[in-house]
Amino acid sequence: MTATDVIMQAFNEFGRVLELVGSVPAAAVVPAGLKTMVADLSGVVGISAGEIKMFLCLMLAYPLGVVWRHLPTPTAKHMFSTVVGLYMLMFVYGFQWIHVVICASIAYLIMKVGGPNSRHITAAVVLLYLACMHIYRQIIDYLGWTIDVTFALMVVTQKLHGLAFNYYDGNCENPTDDQKALSTEKLPSLLEFFSFLLFPSGVIMGPCVEFTDYMKFANGEVEIPSPYLAGLRRAGMGIFYFGLSQVISSYYPTQALLSDEKFLTSGNVLTRFGIQLIALIGYRTRYYFAWKFSEGAMILSGIGFNGIDKDSGKYRWDRVEAIDVRGFDFGQSLRQSAAAWNKTTNLWLKRYTYERVPSPLNLYFAYFVSAFWHGFYPGYYMFFMSMAVGTAVHRKIRRNVRPWFLAEDGKSPGKYKGVYDFFSFVLTHCTLMYFIISFVMLSWEASIRVYQSQYFIGHILAVVLYIVLSLGIIRPPKGTTVEKKTQ
Repeated sequence: MTATDVIMQAFNEFGRVLELVGSVPAAAVVPAGLKTMVADLSGVVGISAGEIKMFLCLMLAYPLGVVWRHLPTPTAKHMFSTVVGLYMLMFVYGFQWIHVVICASIAYLIMKVGGPNSRHITAAVVLLYLACMHIYRQIIDYLGWTIDVTFALMVVTQKLHGLAFNYYDGNCENPTDDQKALSTEKLPSLLEFFSFLLFPSGVIMGPCVEFTDYMKFANGEVEIPSPYLAGLRRAGMGIFYFGLSQVISSYYPTQALLSDEKFLTSGNVLTRFGIQLIALIGYRTRYYFAWKFSEGAMILSGIGFNGIDKDSGKYRWDRVEAIDVRGFDFGQSLRQSAAAWNKTTNLWLKRYTYERVPSPLNLYFAYFVSAFWHGFYPGYYMFFMSMAVGTAVHRKIRRNVRPWFLAEDGKSPGKYKGVYDFFSFVLTHCTLMYFIISFVMLSWEASIRVYQSQYFIGHILAVVLYIVLSLGIIRPPKGTTVEKKTQ
């Protein structure tokens, strides 16, 4: 028996023990009749039982958010979040709920014993725990989409990682203004801690909320206007994107299409790429649905409220906005589009990875952590590492090419600035929709086959442009402010 076999056997035995321990309370609190109803519904609509459970919890999060907001005391809110959130985990993930509790308990113990300086250990441990779950999932369901607890653990990992650094920032000497605003001088009580992690409006699949923000709303420190219109508007947007995804995917199912050898060898590369762009609309609007629908529940709880816009005077409901659809679809740089996609995760990466690592390694390290957080399919690493290079290229284009389309002051739009903006949008969108293929296909073989059918055009252009722009062959106009900054 090899060392790998021994490790896998031990891993499986440990999993059986956790399944035994976790199954007892899960079976006790989730009625058999409810399980049967979900199973019957799954057979009728042709959707997995896990997806139905998740959708039911997304819907239930709306009234639960309203109830939470109207509870009279912080303690009542914390108890409600802990009990209801735990129940939702048991309902959706069965015995796997126990992984959330174990991972959270280990992190809390490390912070309690190690104090504020334990931030790196805490972050490493929770990421490692999530990594083990990703690996186990890949072993038992390679390239599959079975609903399991990694969905919830990914959000819990963000919360625990962020809290560890918030605790450090509350006790260090020179935090930045942003770090100070999110800091906490002492660890929360266990009830507050689990209430934060298990908050019903975001426990199943996010979005992530900062600990200090959660406590402000739980303690009633923020006066909240009526959230119903904003919350229901997000629900309507989510339903619209769900319908759009279903329609497009029925004609152009992304993974099936890009796995079809007949499609990959038919027509010319521009035609295939055009169809790929359409198929990817159906793919990404699935995410739009889940994120917008989840945002609505967070808004109804009150936590989505983000003050009043200084320019328009209107209420802002974007504190935990997960996706800025317009910003992503019409971004004029990879940086803009990336910032608009999965915004709460981007903030987590920015605050607790990018801003904590010296430049220029911070960009590549942030993309690596993002890939690690997603899992271990080769496609994730191909995508995020390619995006790091693509982002570097787009920065050089903006620094060296954009000034040619500005006025002499280097700030005001020039006569042909609109032309630059249009081509910048096209380049950004095509770059994203080219590199994202590996994220969609996941495996090395499937990703390479698609890129091969497109002659690796995107990769070749990225390398060539990086070399050309790095050598100074294309430079901003002489005497411009931009050039002086880059010399």
